[in-house]
Amino acid sequence: MTNMMRVLAPLPLLALTLPCSVLAETGVEQEQQATTAWGNTIYDIVPDGRVEYGVLDNGLRYAILQNERPEETVVIRFGFDVGWVDEEDDELGLAHFIEHMAFNGSTNIPEGEMIKLLEREGLAFGADTNASTGFEDTIYRLDLPRNDPELLDTALMLMRETASELTIAEDAVDRERGVIQSETRTRNNYSIRRLRDYLQFIAPETRFSARFRAEGTVENIDAAPAQRLRDLYARYYRPDNAALVIVGDVDPALVREKLVETFADWEAAPEDIDRVEGGMIDLGRGTAAANFVDPDVEHIVVIDRFAPYDRRESRQADFRRSLLSSLGRAMVNRRLEKIANAPDAPIISGGISSGDFFDLYDQSTMTVQAKEGEWETALQIGEQEWRRAIEHGFTDAELAEQVANFTRVYRTAAEQQDTRRSASLAGGILSTAKTGRLFVTPQTSWQLFQDMIGEVTPEAVAAVFREDYALSAPLVHVSTKQAIEGGESAILSALDASRAVAVAAPQGGDAVEFAYTDFGKPGSIVADAAVEDLGFRQIRFGNNVRLNLKKTDFEKGRVRFNIRIGSGLLSIPDEAVGTGMFISTSLDSGGLGKHSYDELRQIMAGRDVSNGLSTQSDQFRVGGATTMADLPLQMELTTAYLTDPGFREEALTRWQALLPPFFARADATPQGVAQFELPQVITDGDPRSGIPSEAALNAITLEQARALTSEQFASAPIEISVVGEIDEEAVIAAVAHTFGALPERAETLQPFSEERQVSFTSRKAPVTLAHAGAEDQALAQVYWPTTDDDDAQEEATMRLLATVMRLQLLEEIRENLGASYSPGANSAMSDTYDGFGSFSASVVIAPEDADTVFETIDTLAAGLRSAPVDDDLLERARKPMLEQLAKSRRENSYWLGMLSESQLRADRLDRYRDYEERLLAITPGMLREAAAKYLRDEEALRIRIIHQSLVDAQ
Repeated sequence: MTNMMRVLAPLPLLALTLPCSVLAETGVEQEQQATTAWGNTIYDIVPDGRVEYGVLDNGLRYAILQNERPEETVVIRFGFDVGWVDEEDDELGLAHFIEHMAFNGSTNIPEGEMIKLLEREGLAFGADTNASTGFEDTIYRLDLPRNDPELLDTALMLMRETASELTIAEDAVDRERGVIQSETRTRNNYSIRRLRDYLQFIAPETRFSARFRAEGTVENIDAAPAQRLRDLYARYYRPDNAALVIVGDVDPALVREKLVETFADWEAAPEDIDRVEGGMIDLGRGTAAANFVDPDVEHIVVIDRFAPYDRRESRQADFRRSLLSSLGRAMVNRRLEKIANAPDAPIISGGISSGDFFDLYDQSTMTVQAKEGEWETALQIGEQEWRRAIEHGFTDAELAEQVANFTRVYRTAAEQQDTRRSASLAGGILSTAKTGRLFVTPQTSWQLFQDMIGEVTPEAVAAVFREDYALSAPLVHVSTKQAIEGGESAILSALDASRAVAVAAPQGGDAVEFAYTDFGKPGSIVADAAVEDLGFRQIRFGNNVRLNLKKTDFEKGRVRFNIRIGSGLLSIPDEAVGTGMFISTSLDSGGLGKHSYDELRQIMAGRDVSNGLSTQSDQFRVGGATTMADLPLQMELTTAYLTDPGFREEALTRWQALLPPFFARADATPQGVAQFELPQVITDGDPRSGIPSEAALNAITLEQARALTSEQFASAPIEISVVGEIDEEAVIAAVAHTFGALPERAETLQPFSEERQVSFTSRKAPVTLAHAGAEDQALAQVYWPTTDDDDAQEEATMRLLATVMRLQLLEEIRENLGASYSPGANSAMSDTYDGFGSFSASVVIAPEDADTVFETIDTLAAGLRSAPVDDDLLERARKPMLEQLAKSRRENSYWLGMLSESQLRADRLDRYRDYEERLLAITPGMLREAAAKYLRDEEALRIRIIHQSLVDAQ
C-alpha cells in the first residue's frame, strides 16, 4: 500500500514493517543468491519455502500454498497489472468497466449465468465472489467453500474465461453502464472528494491525480463503445501480465496439474506492453498549501514531504532500517495520542506514516484531525511534534514501551503462524508479484527481530528517523467545513508561526505498576457441567458469575473471549439512552480510578488486552482476542473497569469533540440519513431506536454515566465465555481471582418488560427524507413490519426469504434495469424487543429511478406472495447460507457467539443445534406463506431519501 492511501487513517504501528519483514538463515552472505521462479531476488533472506512458485511457458505466474485454515476451503486470487493509471483519456473508467464485464458473459458462460453457477456451488456474490480495480491493478477473488476437485475445476474454468474469453457484447455493455454509474454515485462522498483534491495538490503532474475518480469518467462510461473496452482488455489481459495464486486445503501437485491444463493454451501476445509513465513530483516546488472545503468533511491537516525513491529490498539491512523507522513513527504517534487524550485536547487524533508514492518517490505524511475550527492548532501540533522528534529524538522510556508492543506483535504472529487464514496468505503472496519483494514466514520475521532488537537504541532510531522524515519542503493540505479566510497565505502563515516556536526535548516518564490485582478471596465453583453434544463446559461460581469454556485448535495460541454484563440499553431510562453510546465510545478513554488512559497504555505495553466495554441493546459487553499468557491480565483489567471506572474529564471532552464531525456526516449521504433517521421513522420516534439528537448527546455528564451504570456494574449477572487454544484450569483460576471474587451477582437477568415494548409505525403514507450530499444520489427503501424471533423456524424462513429477494433484486434491478450497483434485502427479527421486527429492501439509485424501483420491489413482493419460488432460485439462496454455516463451525468466533449467553439464555442453544435442519426444512411453499403473511402491499412503508433541493422543489 502506498503512503498516499494512508492519509485518511494512519496505519497500525507495524503495518509497514510486517508485510516486508524478512529474516536470513545464519551464515547466509549479504550478496544476491538467487531468484524465485517469479524473478523476485533472494539476497540474505530466506523466503517461505512452502510456497510453490512457477511460470508457464506463456508467461503466466502462479503460486500454490497448502494451508488448512479454514479447513476444506480454497481461495483464489487472480491479479492483472492494469488499473486506472493505464487508461488513456478516452478510456477513463474502462479498467473498472472490464472488471464488471467479467461477470457478464464469456465464450462458454452466457451473460447472467456466471453468478448463478457459483451460487449453485455455495458461493455468495459479494462475499465469496468479488473483484476490485485500483490505481495499478485489477484483482479477481473467489473463496471456495469446499476443496473438492470438481469445484476447483469450475473455479479455474471461470478464471480462464476471465483471462481471455470475455465477450464484452454491445448490449451487455449498455446494460452495465447504469450499474457502474450507480457505484460511482454511491462512492461519491466527501471522503472521496477530499482525497481527489489532496492528490491533485501533492502530485498535480502525475497520472495518479489525474486518474483518481477522474472528471469526465461518468460521461465516458455512458459514451465509450464496447470496442474500446475490448481493445483495453486485449492490451492488458494477457498471461505475461497476470499472476494466479491458489491457497487452501489442497494437494499442490493436483492444483498444479489442473492449473497447467486450464491455462497452458492461453496465448501470449507477440508485442510487449507499452507502459505509461506515472509522472513526476517537483521536489523543488517549495512549501505550498491548499484548503479543501466541504460542509461534511472533518477538520484535517496533512503535512507531506517527498524525496527521491529509495527502493527497499528483502535484505537484512533493509529490515533493520525499516524496524528503526517504524519504532520512530510509533513513538511520535504515541506522543500525538497523549495530546489527543488530554483534557480539552485541541485535536481528536494524529499520526505520522512513511512509505512510497507508487514506487516513484519516498513520502512521509503527518495527519492530524482537529476539533471543529481548530485547524491552526492542529497544524502547529503536527509540525512541532514532527520537528521535536527530528531535533531531540526519543527517550529510553518511549523506546521501551514500543519495543514491548513490537515484541508482542512479532511474537504473536510467529506463534500463530500455522493457523493463518488462506485469504490473508493469498493476498500477501499476490502482492509480491507487484513489489518484487519476498513472501516470508512470521517465524522468520520474529527471529530477525530478536537478533536485532537488543542493539536498538534511541540514538539509532533518531538517526534513521531524521533521514526518513527531514525531506523536501512541506506541502500542507487542510480540510475544513468553511473556507479559511486568507486561504493558502493563512495556512502558510500558521506554518511559519509554528516553525518559529522552539520545541523542547521530550520528558522521560516513570514506570507505573498496575493497581488492580487483588479483588478479594477467589471465588469457588458451585456448578460444573459438560454440554456433551456441543463440546463445551459450563461453570458457575458461588457469586453467580458464569463461565463457559471450549477448547479448539482453529487458531494457534489464540484465545477469544466474551464478557456479557447485565442488560445494557434496557437498563438505561428512555431519556438517557445516549449514555449508552457515550459508554461505548469513551469509557476506555476515561481510564480507571487509579490510572489514566495514558497510564494504562504504558502499563499494558506489550500485552494483548482490550480496554473499555460497549453498550448493546440488552447487555454491556467486552470482547476480543488475547493469549493464555495475557488472559489473567485481561480479566483483571475488565474487572477494574466494572468496579472502579475512571469517568475522567478527558473522556467527556473527547466525546464532545467527536460529536460535531459525527453529526456533520448525518446528512452527507442518503445512507447517512438512513442510519440516523430511519430507525426513528419506523418506530414513531422510540427513544431506543436510532441515534439521539446532538443536543441530547452533548448534555451527557460524567455523573449521569456513573449513576446509570453503577447498579448494573455492581450486581447484574455476568457470563464469561472463552474459546480457543486454552488451558481450562488456568482460565478458571483467572476468572476466580477476578470476577469470581466480586460480591454476589443477581442470578437471572431482570425482565425489563416495559422497556422491551417497541412498535413498528402504523403510518403507511410514503415518506420522503432529505440529504445534503451529491444531488444525483438517492435511496429507495421499502419496510414491512414482521415480529420478533421467538419462532426459530419462522426466523430462519424469513432470513432465507430475504436472500431470495436479494437475488431477485440483483437480477431485476442490477442486471436487467442497470439501475443500481448493490441492491439488498434484509430480515431483522429482534431478540430484544417483544413482537418487533422488519423486512426491508434497499436500493441506491438515481433520483429519477425511484418510482421504477418501487414498482419492481412491489412486483417482486407480489410474486413471492402469489407463487412458490422455483427450486433453482431456492437452492441458489440456500446453498451459500449452508456453506457459510459449515465454514463458520470451523471458526472460534462462531463458537464464542454460541457460548456467549448459553447459561443466562439457555433456551437459545437449540437455535445453534438445529439451524441447519431449519434451513433445509424450508420449502417454496413455506417461503410463499411467509411472504403472504408479512410482505403485504397494504403494510409496506415506502421511503425515499433524495437531495434537499429536490425536496424543496416538491
